[in-house]
Amino acid sequence: MAVFDTGPGIVGLYEYYKDLLNYYIDDRYEYYGLYDRKEINKRIEYLKQFFKKDKKIYVLEFDAINYFKNIKGAEFGKTSLEKNLKDKKILCLSSPLTKREKTLDEFTNGEVQYIEVPLLINASNDQVSDYILKLICDEYFKNFDTDKYSIIFLASSGLHMRKDFFRDYFDKDVFTNVDAVIEDYEYAKENIIRDYFYVTDSKRRFYSRAEGYLREKKILKDRQLLNVSKMSFKK
Repeated sequence: MAVFDTGPGIVGLYEYYKDLLNYYIDDRYEYYGLYDRKEINKRIEYLKQFFKKDKKIYVLEFDAINYFKNIKGAEFGKTSLEKNLKDKKILCLSSPLTKREKTLDEFTNGEVQYIEVPLLINASNDQVSDYILKLICDEYFKNFDTDKYSIIFLASSGLHMRKDFFRDYFDKDVFTNVDAVIEDYEYAKENIIRDYFYVTDSKRRFYSRAEGYLREKKILKDRQLLNVSKMSFKK
């Protein structure tokens, strides 16, 4: 079994389940929502060499869903999304690509209003302070009426890491794509000896941000470390 994402938000699943999985992080392209669909699909096709042997892959990169949705063994929380977002009026905080493709519309019969928030996604990935996040939010939403929405949807694993902040900021129910994957998750035992994280770019950058989040949540014990390696590309 494998998990796929483009940034430190991939540990959102590890926070709840430590089932000896392979975690693949395409941090060289963090995050896909800043690229166009053709480039993303080409990139994932290239990366498939690393997880082609995995029988199931959980997709936490929301902008990879439109590639994986018709692939056998790919899971991204579809059942949970449809259940939790039914008949809701939704404000979706998303990447530019999610807004262009209106990805969330496929999983709800409710009304979805998209607002692209690339600065918030970057800030959440980088674990900036709540004070800085609030300043960014105040700028994004200063002329925005959020009272008419019944739920806030965070279409980014990076935003998921700051879910508590957004719940307090909006004073509303908040649901994320990572929540959906966690709810739909089913483990199939495989012969893997430990959780391992594979990155395409910087081990140090990924580790510092992922570890910071997990230590803050008290998931990693004092002497516990993440196993992080760099993917070896075929020439």
